[in-house]
Amino acid sequence: MRHLLYLCLCAFVLGATGSAARAAVDTLIMTNGETYVGKILKESSQTISFQSELAGKLSLPHAAVQEIKRGNLPAPVMGETNSVSGTTAGKVLTAKSNTVTITSPITLPFKPNDTYDWVQIKSGEWLKGKVKSLQNDKLEFDSEEFDYQTWDWRDIKTLRSPRLNSVRFDDDKTQDGSVFVNSNQVIVTFGDTTNTGPRADLLSITPTGTSEISKWSADLVASMSFRSGNTREVDSTARVTLKRRTPFTRLVLDYVGNYGTVNDQQTENDQRAATTFDLYMSRRWFIRIPDAEYYRDPLQNIEHRLTLGAGMGYEVVKNKWVEWDVTAGPAFQRTHFVSVEPGEDTVVQGGAGVLSTRIDMDLTKRLELLLEYRAQLGSKDQGMQAHHAIATLEFEIHKRLDLDISLVWDRISSPQTESSGETPSSDDVRLNVGLGIKL
Repeated sequence: MRHLLYLCLCAFVLGATGSAARAAVDTLIMTNGETYVGKILKESSQTISFQSELAGKLSLPHAAVQEIKRGNLPAPVMGETNSVSGTTAGKVLTAKSNTVTITSPITLPFKPNDTYDWVQIKSGEWLKGKVKSLQNDKLEFDSEEFDYQTWDWRDIKTLRSPRLNSVRFDDDKTQDGSVFVNSNQVIVTFGDTTNTGPRADLLSITPTGTSEISKWSADLVASMSFRSGNTREVDSTARVTLKRRTPFTRLVLDYVGNYGTVNDQQTENDQRAATTFDLYMSRRWFIRIPDAEYYRDPLQNIEHRLTLGAGMGYEVVKNKWVEWDVTAGPAFQRTHFVSVEPGEDTVVQGGAGVLSTRIDMDLTKRLELLLEYRAQLGSKDQGMQAHHAIATLEFEIHKRLDLDISLVWDRISSPQTESSGETPSSDDVRLNVGLGIKL
């Protein structure tokens, strides 16, 4: 029996050793403090080809690598504690019959006076940069090395931000200060005051800084095309989106304009400006007030159209790859037509219903799909139903530069007949290709 137990024990140890060997990983510690975990594919005196768990295949200059740890094995851990007062974290292993403490200090990549924000993903890799926001279980991070990144909050193991942040918890209380988040706790420090809370209750983190501008972000997209010869054609599109975020609110200001001519004959001249203000009541529910839109399209016989409303919104899907929200509510609408048939009113107004939805999908690391739809349901005098839909593919070219391809569809189910007796077409469809800048 003793021999049988001995053989079983040997088999278990050998199997565990073989599994650990297969799990061996390489670690690169860079001169700027960042840490990459993965596998060294090829190494020369000039460069290191590295397969990172975070960023995929990388070619790194050898001079930028401070230390190489080959074949580091993740230690089996049943319980883990992180020390935030110093610069190391320890691990503790406990067995039933005997208590064995294994201390495996891990040096944190930052010093107490480091002004950068740092995040550690669950693979163990560290990146430095700037936290943009944590909202709806998504962390937006501007990395010094890999540009703008968005992660599911579940994939973040540790976060450290020495800047002034506004932190919101499940009980709707907010705390301001520098932030350190580990696997269990959120630690907020302001001056000599330190507050802690469970990580499970954390709703959002918003960098506030010392100025109002730190709460804002901008997205600018522009495109223009020319054609000469037998046909002279000019087309241009501009879109500007401004966002202001706090732990409780989200303000969006959006403008899009299209202009086009063929042989000096105007073929397109429409403008749309919209404003939404969302007040979050919980992780998924929010109130939208106001929900305002101004629209102008003389070629569609609309001189001005103003819609003012409010609604209730809900986050239908929130995960690593997809975000989907839906909003619905009542509105008041007033429309001025360019011209109408005799006996018709040039100005109509009345109640309407507004339904909107937005889907944001990360197809790949650099390719993002945005689907937006808005419907305004009014009376026949107002055109019955007005639909506006945009499908956009955003391809990241550089840190703040995107290639945007958008398909836009506008429809008025019952367009107003002009004084000439002509009725505009119900549908307008356009394809826009342009460059976008994120600020």
